[in-house]
Amino acid sequence: MDQTEIQLLVLIVTIIVIVLAATLVVFLLYFQKKKIGFILKQKETQELFENEINKSKLEIQEQSLRNISWEIHDNIGQLLSVAKMQLNMIQYTLPDEEKNKVVEVKNIVGKSLEELRGLSKSLNPETIKNKGLEESLKFEIDRFNRLDVIEASLNIKGETFNLSNEKEIILFRILQEFCNNTLKYAKAKSLIITMNYLKDRVEISAVDNGIGFDLKNNSKEKGIGLINIKSRAELIGAELNLVSEVEKGTKLYISCLK
Repeated sequence: MDQTEIQLLVLIVTIIVIVLAATLVVFLLYFQKKKIGFILKQKETQELFENEINKSKLEIQEQSLRNISWEIHDNIGQLLSVAKMQLNMIQYTLPDEEKNKVVEVKNIVGKSLEELRGLSKSLNPETIKNKGLEESLKFEIDRFNRLDVIEASLNIKGETFNLSNEKEIILFRILQEFCNNTLKYAKAKSLIITMNYLKDRVEISAVDNGIGFDLKNNSKEKGIGLINIKSRAELIGAELNLVSEVEKGTKLYISCLK
């Protein structure tokens, strides 16, 4: 085999090696792409599954709240209404010195009835659909202020617009959870909710001046509440940030696209 044949043979072998190497690289890249696609598909399927599970949980929760709302309105509310009417009748049969006591009890029953009706409305998702997020929050703030344990306020900024029913209900439930935690645990004197309407989104903040808590070392009940808040926000693609420090209050920030 002369020098020319040897060079030709080396060239052919080199080309074959290059082609095999290129084929192997292409195969590996194709396999890696398919693997990444499969992993992404699995992740997407898992996320869809988790979203469906969360949606189902929320639907069950909303139905439960609706049922509780009906029970409060139809049963407890009716019982208190009857009690108030009976007190009215008793009032006219008593001597004047006893009437004042009955009037006081009647007023307490009347106030309890009013608060229960307010609670019933805030629990019913149909009320939020009909009133909208802003009016529902105003109604809730008024209810908190009537309790006379905290000074609550709602500030509206920017040009308002309506969100979808799903987003408004979920945002309301997030803020309701935050407010209820403030009333139960924070020992706060002030609660301020601010809604800032921008061109393509609404930014919401809820701030209390309570005792705060350690996010890494909170109670089981608070932990469940925080999980509920985060899972609700994820369902509507809202950005959420909760900040709290012991003795420095708690702040909730939400950003939701229009």
